[in-house]
Amino acid sequence: MSNTHRNHSTTDQPACEAEDAESASPLAEQLAATLAASATGLRFNIAQDTFQEAYASLLDAVPRDDRPALLAQMRRDLDIVAERELSMASGNDTQTGHVSTRQFMRGLEEQERHQREKDVASHSLLSGPELRARLAVTPQALSAALKARRLFALRGASGEYVYPAFFAAPRHDRHTLEKISKILGDLPGAAKWDFFTAPRLSLGGKSPLQALAKGKLDAVMAAARAYADE
Repeated sequence: MSNTHRNHSTTDQPACEAEDAESASPLAEQLAATLAASATGLRFNIAQDTFQEAYASLLDAVPRDDRPALLAQMRRDLDIVAERELSMASGNDTQTGHVSTRQFMRGLEEQERHQREKDVASHSLLSGPELRARLAVTPQALSAALKARRLFALRGASGEYVYPAFFAAPRHDRHTLEKISKILGDLPGAAKWDFFTAPRLSLGGKSPLQALAKGKLDAVMAAARAYADE
């Protein structure tokens, strides 16, 4: 999410316009700007404060509309802080044990980048041309679907736009997925991706994609509405 390059091909540009506004200011940059403007900044010691308190402070530092995406990062990247603390406890780190916000966010960004690379390598995320080929649609049709919030895109590891492959998977009903994407509204692509793929307590520990495979459409739609309202 830290990449801001816009080196996608000309053929993909119409499909990307709908995502430009929400991707223009990455969460990490927004958080850093907020903290820089603060009189005290955001400082916490993981050994003294609870993760809940630290995360609550981070959430308070970003606009409400950006919080779902930040929460998605936190859920995936908690191990970054835990690993640092374990390293400090074992004497492998000469620092004082104080974790700065910049270090924390840099770790989140790096973990996010690696995960995006894995998702692309496993074909869980596709380039624009790949998705269009699987759906047999034009760039204009893909762009229209993005603007209507029926589909969504994420920033890849190199800044390019990538798209969820599940929209073109035969085992999923595309129209159902599009309805759920619309329910999620204007949430960032990363937050929508997290909703579809991460296990949720409200769905019995299954991801929405897994729950849909079991026919639990109403439960997934209810979960989507709750997620969009967070």
